[in-house]
Amino acid sequence: MAKVFSFTSVLRKNMLDKEKPDLYYALAKSSGEIDIDEMAERIQRSSTVNWADVVCVLRALQTEMIESFKRGEIVRLGDIGSFYVTLRSSGVLIQKDVKEGVIKGARVRFRPGKEIKAALKTLTYSKYKSESNEANPDDKPAPNPDDGNGEAPDPAE
Repeated sequence: MAKVFSFTSVLRKNMLDKEKPDLYYALAKSSGEIDIDEMAERIQRSSTVNWADVVCVLRALQTEMIESFKRGEIVRLGDIGSFYVTLRSSGVLIQKDVKEGVIKGARVRFRPGKEIKAALKTLTYSKYKSESNEANPDDKPAPNPDDGNGEAPDPAE
């Protein structure tokens, strides 16, 4: 298990002011992923519940979350945090022109609970070093923030 959270850097354009210079930002570098079966295995090892029951509950949770989102509900999972739907839409000048047609899509967002927030404050960081012979992996073009490889920095920060 990683004790240090890895990051790399990415060059981003300032889309609000294109005259300003491009800046480098820290970008989280994942150390892998965990699927529902591995999560169930880990939960089984730390509890008295067997793997099949854990998988069943996790899959039922997914189904119920989807149904809750369709009903417009916020899903609060106790101290874990809450999941909610946000909308992407085009802007219009007149309020009454905000209709279904301006909505481009929906996303699910997560707001962590207190314990997770506190745990994130204790992270230590280390710049990711590629094991390949590349000269400098940070000089590569920035990934598309919508391709799942990275997340654009918050322009408000």
